[in-house]
Amino acid sequence: MTIDITRIDVVRQQYRKAGQDHVFTFWNELSEQEQEQFLHQLESLDPAALSDIYTQAIAASKNTSTFNDLTPLDKDEVESTLTATEEEKNEWNSLGLEAIANNQVAVILLAGGQGTRLGSLLPKGCYRNIGLPSRKTLFQLQAERIQKLQNLARIHKADRTGQPLRSVPAVVIPWCIMTSGPTQHHTEVFLKEHNYFGLSIDNIIIFEQGVVPCFDTRGKFMLNQKNMIATAPNGNGGLYWALHSEGVLDELQKRGVKYVHSYSVDNILIKAGDPVGIGHAIKAGADVTAKVMPKTMAKEPLGVICRQAGKIKAVEYSELDPRLAALVDPKTGEFVYRAGNICNQIYSLDFLQRIPAVLQTKDQDLLTYHLASKRIPYVDLVTGHRISPDKPNGVKLELFIFDVFPLAERFGCLEVERFSEFSPMKNASGLDSPHTSRRDLERLHIRWIEEAGGHVQGEDVDHLSKANPGTEARIGFEIGPLLSYAGEGLEWVRGKTLLASVLESREDAQFVKH
Repeated sequence: MTIDITRIDVVRQQYRKAGQDHVFTFWNELSEQEQEQFLHQLESLDPAALSDIYTQAIAASKNTSTFNDLTPLDKDEVESTLTATEEEKNEWNSLGLEAIANNQVAVILLAGGQGTRLGSLLPKGCYRNIGLPSRKTLFQLQAERIQKLQNLARIHKADRTGQPLRSVPAVVIPWCIMTSGPTQHHTEVFLKEHNYFGLSIDNIIIFEQGVVPCFDTRGKFMLNQKNMIATAPNGNGGLYWALHSEGVLDELQKRGVKYVHSYSVDNILIKAGDPVGIGHAIKAGADVTAKVMPKTMAKEPLGVICRQAGKIKAVEYSELDPRLAALVDPKTGEFVYRAGNICNQIYSLDFLQRIPAVLQTKDQDLLTYHLASKRIPYVDLVTGHRISPDKPNGVKLELFIFDVFPLAERFGCLEVERFSEFSPMKNASGLDSPHTSRRDLERLHIRWIEEAGGHVQGEDVDHLSKANPGTEARIGFEIGPLLSYAGEGLEWVRGKTLLASVLESREDAQFVKH
């Protein structure tokens, strides 16, 4: 196999003009097969455009006026499950279940990230060492919640119509999983090995987001290998173009889907397909509804949803002026900028279908790249050795999923309870780690039993139920999603004390005899 010299010259000239010709440093050391593989990657990139994107992102990061003219959301712009009446919540839940029962709802899982900060190269959804008694992974928990929600919606339809349950058709919630280059294969294999955790493969849509090169601090492409430029997923904002280019929007339209719930894989408490959130969005007629939670600390690593020059804006915690982050309303004692963004959105399919055309508009400035300083393994251009740095040495460029919010003609915001809906797993230890995720799930399940009138026996139950963040309490209690999606259906524990165990069904319950 001999590579066409003219082809090589054309590519080298492109990279030379863009100031990126250093990527050919080891060209002569490569075999013909390695050269062909490298050339294929190089031809897939536009070095001049990518270099411009980097320059623009650097300039934007230095523009301190970017987030001037910010104002918090008005109180009447935010509805809350914390203050809503039972009647309101029941209405939202019923509307959501009705849409689900009519096969009008899909969920999109943002699963492009690896668990590198957890000490794993596998996708986060495959991570096994959460510490749950059941040893379930995030993928399994979410798949089982979808399965349970399908059953709940079917029962809801039977009750509403008066039909026997057996005559109500099966309900389908398509599970659309956005992966990236590093996670796609592992995700597909993992789900197949586990028989898709009870879901039908016909209703699982796996698609891939785009990637962009990694840059060093001088704006130069970094080499991951001598014949490969280091790349990284293009951020959760890559969702919108991927949905279009991978044909997912067309598939959902064919299925009659009208509403889509998207969320991040690492939130162990996520209510996949949340009927309350879906119902709230339907009631509000919103293009987009962002679920938020009240911030509890000024420096909490959580962005906020607010307004800039009157338009909806989600600002990352790292980009928010610390003085604004610390502002407190003297009347309520709450943070002024309190609408913490938890990457949990509900869209109308019509809205998602409008976005690709906007992204193709020349000079569109909605989805612009943001810089993320990272530790990036690279090949040293002098020694040829591959180096794994112990501190950030370069930048990745990321699109943010919330940057399209200003396109919404009607924007909804629903505040939810932190302890029942948000516990991300990002770090190996400390805050937002497997330990805190396991603790928060166990604490939530104990509360479900208590709210149903029962009790779980264990000396650390009080610590867990009081949400003490410093406790190491662990009593080994867990309720499987197939038994209860959100605490419903547990009336049978009233007046009883349960020994800590994993409850996958009522038959698993072990009661304390008095």
